[in-house]
Amino acid sequence: MVFSLLAEDESTSQEATAVPERERPTNKQDTENTMHSEPARNAENVTVQKRISAKMRKKTLEAYKQAYLVPAKLNNRKAVYLSRETQERADFIVRRLGDRGSNLSSFVENIVRQHLEEYGEDIEKWRRL
Repeated sequence: MVFSLLAEDESTSQEATAVPERERPTNKQDTENTMHSEPARNAENVTVQKRISAKMRKKTLEAYKQAYLVPAKLNNRKAVYLSRETQERADFIVRRLGDRGSNLSSFVENIVRQHLEEYGEDIEKWRRL
């Protein structure tokens, strides 16, 4: 088994042929060994995720609702097309998190408005390039 480890590290064909096939670990064993040793190697690089209190989550949810799930009055409307998957995911968010009167059109309108406000100046600079 020592030879097979050397063969993996140094990848020379002579050492790889020095160990009989039956003594080499199988791919399944390699995978299991790797899975068990990975956390030990990366233990110092792991960051501990802090728990978010229910109160903090509630504030974040309220901020999200205020930013994106407030019904918007849409005048002079135009059609916008989304893929079915995106439409279904967005509609699910609106139905689950939105209050009465929230709809997908308002959700998309608010997202696009927020994006244009945030990146409006940059977009103008890039347009002039």
